[in-house]
Amino acid sequence: MKKKIITLLGIVCLVLILVACAAPAPAPAPAAKPVKIGNLACFTGHSADANPWMLSGAELAIYEFGGEVAGRPIELINEDSASDPTIAVDKARKMLEVDKVDVLIGPLPASAAAAVSAFLVESRTPHLGICENMLESIQLGDHVFAHDGTHRGTGYVVGLYAYDVLGLRAATVMHDDIIFAEEFVQGGMDAFVSRGGKIIQRQRTPMDTMDYGPYLTAMKKADAIMYWFVPHNAFRFINQYYEYGYDMPLLQTGCTTLGEQHLRDIGDNSLGMISAASYDAGIDTPAVREFVDRWVKVNGHKAEEQGRFPAYNEGLTMYMSVRLVLEAIKATNGDTTPAVLRKALSNLKADSPWGPVSFNEDGVGIGNKYVLKVVKIGDRYTRTDAHSYEQIVRDEPAEVKGAAPKM
Repeated sequence: MKKKIITLLGIVCLVLILVACAAPAPAPAPAAKPVKIGNLACFTGHSADANPWMLSGAELAIYEFGGEVAGRPIELINEDSASDPTIAVDKARKMLEVDKVDVLIGPLPASAAAAVSAFLVESRTPHLGICENMLESIQLGDHVFAHDGTHRGTGYVVGLYAYDVLGLRAATVMHDDIIFAEEFVQGGMDAFVSRGGKIIQRQRTPMDTMDYGPYLTAMKKADAIMYWFVPHNAFRFINQYYEYGYDMPLLQTGCTTLGEQHLRDIGDNSLGMISAASYDAGIDTPAVREFVDRWVKVNGHKAEEQGRFPAYNEGLTMYMSVRLVLEAIKATNGDTTPAVLRKALSNLKADSPWGPVSFNEDGVGIGNKYVLKVVKIGDRYTRTDAHSYEQIVRDEPAEVKGAAPKM
């Protein structure tokens, strides 16, 4: 009897095994929907110089998240804005309607970014600037986030530093005749004048200026010159400035537009030049040095001109744009619905190698601003921090706007 029971159990087990083997395998779990980040890059146009570094910065941020966030793979979709507002809007429309991106970043210059922000008013798709944003972009709605602040906010700290730290009292001004150059310089002028400084002259130069000789000849003597030009114009202006025998301190009242290659070509004449930024690879802290090591580890296989080393500020700001987006998506547990993502960005407080970064109620970045000085380390011409303003709203304070006379 016992033997029959054991035999019967064996038959039952065999039948169950055969049934299990015959059952269809469970369907694989559906692949997680990717997070789509639209990068309005500048492969061409007058902002294209720094594009390889911007791509390298984006790739590093994605790499540091392991290629996914909240269980969703990260997809970076690149389109060439050609540094042109009309083309940038056309590419943004394609990204939104065809690619179905969750967030847009860029492009440069700020005038093109402003046009994209205006296009996104209806959908309220979150839109992050790369470098500083124009005030008119930020005022368009709660979908715009300017972690690097405004043009006037960067110029403002240079103006403060010029008066308070360098002890300068009079400045002459020259810049490209474009809106964001106007804004960078205006922030510096307002800060300088609000402290008691004097602006004795302001010259605006056409974007296609090849010879700055007439402007340099007309330039009045002062304690320093405040200036801001796009990269190729800045390079040309500085070389001609020294050819004409000037030695007033050069204060770039805004972010630097000259990468290390430009500084190397200018040589010793670049030493001591002042600019400002929220992020720079030459800031002398352990956290920034460790960041640079990570950058080179990821991008070290590239050629120098393709972003091997973080030599352009635009690469670092792009890194932060992507990183902030991913930190916000992490906080939502992968929910990229526009309203949810906007709220997460508004409430975000993220660590970075340059200190904490967050946003005020207007979407303007709160964080450190650094005054930078060009130095030579070995055979490299680079920048390091000369002064810092800790955890400030990266905008010109309302009480000093308009302090400088209309010129």
